Amino acid sequence: MLSRLSSLWRNLTRRDRVDREIDDELGAMYTLLIEEKTRAGMSPDRARREARLELGHPESVKTQVRDARTGASLDVLLKDIRYGARSLRRTPGFTIAAILTLALGIGANSTIFTLLDAVILKALPVPVPQELVTLYENGPEGTPDPAGGTGRYLRFSYPRFARFEQAAGAQASLAAATRSTRFIIRLPGRVQAIPARGQLVSGAYFTTLGVQAARGRLLSPNDVRLDRADQVAVIGDGFWKRVLAGAETALGQTLIVNGVSVTVIGITPPGFGGIWADVEADLWLPLTLQPVLRYQNNSSAYDNADRNKPWIPQKSIAWLNLIGRVREAGRAQVIARLQAANHAALIDFSSSMEDQERRSTLAHALVVEPLARGFSGLRARYSNALVVLSVMVAVVLLITCANLANLMLARGARHAREMAIRISLGATTGRLVRQGLTESLLIALVGGAIGLLASGWASPFLARQVLNTSGQLPMAFTPDARVIFFTAAVSLATVVLFGIAPSIRAARAGRRVSIATTERQHIGQASMKGMRPLVALQLALAVVVVGAAVLLGRTLLNFARVDPGFATSQIVTASFDPDASGYTREEMAALEQRLVTAVAAIPGVASASVSTCGLVANCFFTSSFHLEEVGDVESLPANWIGPAHFATVGVPLVSGQEFDERDRAGSQPVAIVTESIARRYFTDRTVIGKRLGFEKPDVEIVGVVRDARSTSLREPPVPMVFFPIAQPPAFRVSPTNLDVRVAGDTAAMVPAIRDALRAAEPRLMVDGVVPMSTRLERDVNRERIAAYLTATFAGLALLLSAVGLYGVLSYAVSQRTREIGVRVALGARRSEVAALVIRDALGVVGTGLVVGVIAALAAGRLLQTLLFEVSPADPVTLALVLALLFVVTLAAVLVPARRAALVDPIVALRNE
Repeated sequence: MLSRLSSLWRNLTRRDRVDREIDDELGAMYTLLIEEKTRAGMSPDRARREARLELGHPESVKTQVRDARTGASLDVLLKDIRYGARSLRRTPGFTIAAILTLALGIGANSTIFTLLDAVILKALPVPVPQELVTLYENGPEGTPDPAGGTGRYLRFSYPRFARFEQAAGAQASLAAATRSTRFIIRLPGRVQAIPARGQLVSGAYFTTLGVQAARGRLLSPNDVRLDRADQVAVIGDGFWKRVLAGAETALGQTLIVNGVSVTVIGITPPGFGGIWADVEADLWLPLTLQPVLRYQNNSSAYDNADRNKPWIPQKSIAWLNLIGRVREAGRAQVIARLQAANHAALIDFSSSMEDQERRSTLAHALVVEPLARGFSGLRARYSNALVVLSVMVAVVLLITCANLANLMLARGARHAREMAIRISLGATTGRLVRQGLTESLLIALVGGAIGLLASGWASPFLARQVLNTSGQLPMAFTPDARVIFFTAAVSLATVVLFGIAPSIRAARAGRRVSIATTERQHIGQASMKGMRPLVALQLALAVVVVGAAVLLGRTLLNFARVDPGFATSQIVTASFDPDASGYTREEMAALEQRLVTAVAAIPGVASASVSTCGLVANCFFTSSFHLEEVGDVESLPANWIGPAHFATVGVPLVSGQEFDERDRAGSQPVAIVTESIARRYFTDRTVIGKRLGFEKPDVEIVGVVRDARSTSLREPPVPMVFFPIAQPPAFRVSPTNLDVRVAGDTAAMVPAIRDALRAAEPRLMVDGVVPMSTRLERDVNRERIAAYLTATFAGLALLLSAVGLYGVLSYAVSQRTREIGVRVALGARRSEVAALVIRDALGVVGTGLVVGVIAALAAGRLLQTLLFEVSPADPVTLALVLALLFVVTLAAVLVPARRAALVDPIVALRNE
């Protein structure tokens, strides 16, 4: 092996010296053989002739020796690369156009794949993520938790978790965790508040995930005890570097979280951000801190549980996502034990229910599902959009490859005489094809490298648009080796798509051409046979992309035209979380008043009002109600609002009156309902004065307002019951939204409102102060991103298709110059010559458009979830697409047609 490596190094680095040695050895062999034959009686001339016949031509012998020596194949490859680079350098226009075109296609694919990988494909950065599972139940009546992106995951109470943990036994590890939530952190001796995201977790959380501490230690079951006096926390590597400057003294550091002092005992390894792929946690705290931290988020209750008491003893407050690590061996037994434990818990839970409700509850089943990719709120929202965008960029890449294949075919036809010369000198078809593929590979590698660099800039930009953030991205959205491998694979695939067929055709064309003539017309016509189908394919694929762009564009227009039922201008909204900021229940009333008073003092502010759920803020609360003279009504949305709320947000009052300062705690409970509730449950009766309530009808209805699209622009107007926020229910509700009506420009008022809120409540962490128009834009962010990107891809597809059609027609005209000259010389009018070219184009264009319309109708089903008030088979959309393609193809056809019409017959025939 060492000898072969030494020979390889010598043959590659000292090629001239090795060739001289071969020449010397070959010359010595000829001399010895000639001398031997001369001694045998031959004349010197005959001896030299016989020696050459016996040994062969010196150059042929040297070639055979070179082919047999170590590293010969690598040497040939290097020669092919050098020759290919020189060949591409001689045609800089073609090379630059091919590389940039390919870079656009590959860069777009790499960018979308980076996002697709982060949202859908990438597994959690933990050991053996395939062993991770999560538990959910085909659950009780109530709103399912959208964790994991499927809408099926339900949260569990702590007693249910404890029962599951005991049932899992030694064959599995089970842990519980809340969703990532906002906490307010302060360092001792500092006033500045630090926003951070954290989770409350059980003691086996890190053990279940298989995560080891980078420094210190992680939480253990001993840290998650109700009787523990000192409180501890684990922080993430990013938080340690960002907030604590990576100080080694971080271990033992005291942090004040929502007013509670905790001690840092460990730091997680870099890259680990928890089980939510799109929301990284900064710190992890024991579940037992729930009451002192005043954690009140992401929970459901199916009876009259007291949310103001600690949640751990209560069995009906569901607030925990459950994760487990179960090895393949014995998985069936573990799942069976968990399901049995769940059934026992349901029996206990339903013991006080009515028979029918009890039977329904006992029919629920526990499901154990893989969790290798972790939870993701973006997965449900963006999966379909990313699949659509992946298809679109793949189509654009196919159009790019078809365009490059046409360029390679034309280039091969122009180099047919060169191929013929190389074949006459002994080059094989395989060698010529390999040389063509080498050139294609060089183009693909350079284009792929440029595309990867462009993707490195575009991917973070697109990820921030998806996440609606300008801050640091979660680790899942950082491009890694998978993106590089994907880009390399796409680059190699493009070589196959646009390189093989033109290389083979060019080699065959070289065999049909003599050195004395180029047989230009014959080779050109043969090349055109391959170009026309590729142009038709380009146009068909362009119809698909352009059709998708028009559908998504019309969707955005429909969103812009929809009436949400409330004011979309002159409103500024602010989102905040008093629970995360450490406010108690007793402080809420004063907080509401201070916020409204602070912004009302700003010049230009007309009114302000708080609410538990803001408009189009992805916030909802549903409950069953008892209506007077109607009975029980299931799952009506509810909201708690301040005085003058409807006047502030511009929701018209149909009848009755709004809440005012008289609707305080201790006064007669009142409510306002939407028109749809009044029509549905109080038909032909006056709703004002009727009563409703959670358990009994003890709340008087004092007003009716118009229905509005409260939760999302996509959803129809929502029937809703409104209560005064000054009359909170038995369970805790907190204001999380402030709406401000202003007289001037909303964007200009944002800084003043933000400063006023900070001055009035320094410890309240306000997440965002934005105009209502911005919140509405964020609500359709998925559709907007998909529309903008698809429009970009459509523009690129149109450009490439037009250039491809123009190039093929121009090439066809150049190949038919003699024929056109003869036609003109024989009396053909110039309009007839132009019509000849146009008819030639119409066949290709017509075929491409027909196939494209069929493909677009089939692909339209992929867009169904992204469309709003428009059908995938909408005839207006198809008409717009065909009209746009007609204009583009007409522009591409007219120039070659005009060039053909202006051919001078004398010049054409003289050149021929």
